[in-house]
Amino acid sequence: MDLEVFNDPEIVKKLSETIKNKESSRINRTVKIMHICGTHENSIVRFGLRDLLPENIKVIAGPGCPVCVTSSRDIDAIIDLALSENVRITTFGDMLKVPGTKLSFQKAHSLGADIQMVYSIFDAIEQTRSSKKPNIFFACGFETTAAPTASALIDLDIPDNFFIYSVHKYTPKGVYALLKSGKINMDGLILPGHAATISGLEVYERFVKDFGIPCVSAGFEAADVLLAILLILKQINSGTPKVENGYKRVINYEGNKKAQEALNEVFFLDSAIWRGLGEINETGYELNRNYSRFDAKKNFGIKYPDNFIEHQKGCRCGEVILGNITPLECHLYAKRCTPEDPIGPCMVSDEGTCKNWYDGGGIE
Repeated sequence: MDLEVFNDPEIVKKLSETIKNKESSRINRTVKIMHICGTHENSIVRFGLRDLLPENIKVIAGPGCPVCVTSSRDIDAIIDLALSENVRITTFGDMLKVPGTKLSFQKAHSLGADIQMVYSIFDAIEQTRSSKKPNIFFACGFETTAAPTASALIDLDIPDNFFIYSVHKYTPKGVYALLKSGKINMDGLILPGHAATISGLEVYERFVKDFGIPCVSAGFEAADVLLAILLILKQINSGTPKVENGYKRVINYEGNKKAQEALNEVFFLDSAIWRGLGEINETGYELNRNYSRFDAKKNFGIKYPDNFIEHQKGCRCGEVILGNITPLECHLYAKRCTPEDPIGPCMVSDEGTCKNWYDGGGIE
């Protein structure tokens, strides 16, 4: 499919005008729409979509960046292992600069730890085949990357020296718990375009039932995002919140059943620490008993630090992740905290809100 049609200036202009002149004009208050996907924030900044919206429609970034919500506790623990044992750690490139309490993976590497970047779990497995030492894949991401991890363990011939340290997280239950706790609030929710291809849309029905929030899935082109906003506003104006599919060319209501079966076979959901947001039940993908031989946490007797610091003094990433402030409201942003020397996790990844704003020229 030619994606250019979803960035056609005339289509984008028509959607923007419909939002401004028809739907938003019927709402005499500020409407807060949250997305929970870092790639959506990248699209919104890259296409300048906030500039196309009326003043009373605010689109905010929620907890949609997986490396941003990876706890310092896990980073500290695996770095301690890498510095004390003859092991190799592999992980995605956007994890390398994420700060732990004292060190990032990149800084630990400079101190002698064997830490290598990989592009996928398949890349990590191939690296292991040419290595004699234990190789531990620090597996980060939501359902979108958890599913390939599961499939690889089911389908591939895995070397005996390959292990996984899972920090994969499950999006729907995490966001639901944050809503229930009152830590995040919004008038409408743009559902993730990637993670929802795995989980489907049915799991979000209880958001509508329990909180009365319109939920609309969206793709990543300019027209995709504006369409989702328009559909949410239509639901608000009609007083009929529901789960609606604005990304039908990719997402279906039930999700990817094969991927879900793989996830259920390999993982179970346990409590997990979301960085700066606290511990949330049934949101962390942990390896099931039949796959425990791959579990680095068990096989290496991982010791968690008694004290760990999620955000350094002055860093407001926790508030940015919850959508309570914009990056511009953090006094470290673009001054002491930059992509070259990030203080907070939101300034590291292309899915991080602060990094997106910085790259998009959002500098005072």
